[in-house]
Amino acid sequence: MAREEAKLSEAKASYRSATATGNHEEEARWANVIGNMLKDRGEYLQALKWFDIDYDLSTKYLSPKHCLATCQSLGEVYLRLERLKTPLFIRKNI
Repeated sequence: MAREEAKLSEAKASYRSATATGNHEEEARWANVIGNMLKDRGEYLQALKWFDIDYDLSTKYLSPKHCLATCQSLGEVYLRLERLKTPLFIRKNI
């Protein structure tokens, strides 16, 4: 567990570094990595927070191909939380 916490802390530090430098692609990538770490630990609501950050950055600053991993991850979390209407709403708005 301590190893997972260390990796999560490192990922958050990398996210903050990307944010400070204004590198939106790296910022989105690290938000996705953090979201996946939290999802794998079963912390779905915290994972959603990070996937939402990734989604916002990807749709605002990056090309549509960057949204694929984000949408996949969001769909997985919403499925695990049994919130099936939310991904359909997101899909209609893309």
